[in-house]
Amino acid sequence: MPTIGSAVARSQSVRDVGAGLGWLAQPAGRSLTIEYPEQASEAIAHAYSPAKLEVRGPARDFELELHLTALPGLNLGHIRFGTDVRVVAPPPSCYVICIASTGALRVGSRLESRIVMGTQGVVLGDPESPAFFEEWSPECDLMSVRIGQHELEKRLTVLLGRQPTTPVRFDLPLDLTTPGAASLTRALRLLHDEAAGPGGLLLQAPAAAGLAEFVITTLLVSQPNNYSEALHAPPVAAPAGPVRAAQELIDVEPLSVDTVGQLAAAVHVSVRALEEGFRKHLGTPPMAYLRKVRLARVHDDLIVGDPQERTVASIARSWGFTHLGRFAQIYRERYGELPAETLRRTP
Repeated sequence: MPTIGSAVARSQSVRDVGAGLGWLAQPAGRSLTIEYPEQASEAIAHAYSPAKLEVRGPARDFELELHLTALPGLNLGHIRFGTDVRVVAPPPSCYVICIASTGALRVGSRLESRIVMGTQGVVLGDPESPAFFEEWSPECDLMSVRIGQHELEKRLTVLLGRQPTTPVRFDLPLDLTTPGAASLTRALRLLHDEAAGPGGLLLQAPAAAGLAEFVITTLLVSQPNNYSEALHAPPVAAPAGPVRAAQELIDVEPLSVDTVGQLAAAVHVSVRALEEGFRKHLGTPPMAYLRKVRLARVHDDLIVGDPQERTVASIARSWGFTHLGRFAQIYRERYGELPAETLRRTP
């Protein structure tokens, strides 16, 4: 079995993907620091699940540091101990992505284990086997993304267009250097960056839900699992009926949906079928059509708005545009002028 030391030696020539997922100086969620193992066990149980903690390195170096940020159906955590420990947790009722932004540790379950460091992570999710975390290097910072089983299966149902018949089983090793993992790496970096401070998407409930949905979807599509074949099968376009129903929903209530998953669920087809159906029947993806409709509503409000009473920002946000710089760009591309110019021209 390879050791932490040999893994560190082999990894020197590999670009550290985890470097962009490092320790959060000002996290958006909860933080704590604990020097005593007994209190640390209680904190881990409260933040994650009941676990057995054993300090194996120098006790004088022990110090638990923990950051935890919650999103709908998903938790982002950073944890470090300052010395080698062994943590044994009961069989998880969730799926856990584990990446070490610095240092290394061993993570596994009853059947297999892997050294986690740099570009090599793991995805835990065996409901029949306890998980263990051991051989922590002193500088190890473990980033974990915990996804509820219900939320993951709900996303899988939307992607497949049917209920899954068996629990999802991911391959344990997560290799962030593979082409298939590139999207997951970008999703995790976006999640990490939005958690690195009191502002950002996490303050907007719909945006936070959409970000969590994006991470879960990317994990399902990019990490090999027992549904990968079905997820990557060529999509069949949805018939004109569901596409028309989705189009009408957007036209009548453009604020009632924020993601293609919500839209697909509303008309009872899979995400991929709806996307193919929109391209076939309307010549545009569902989200592009939604953005076009919302942009038109903003344009209408700017035309009739009073610049003494309303602002571009307030109108844009009322129709779901939270990134004002990007909004101004797409508005000018569509209407040939900046939104402020439209508002100023109001009689």
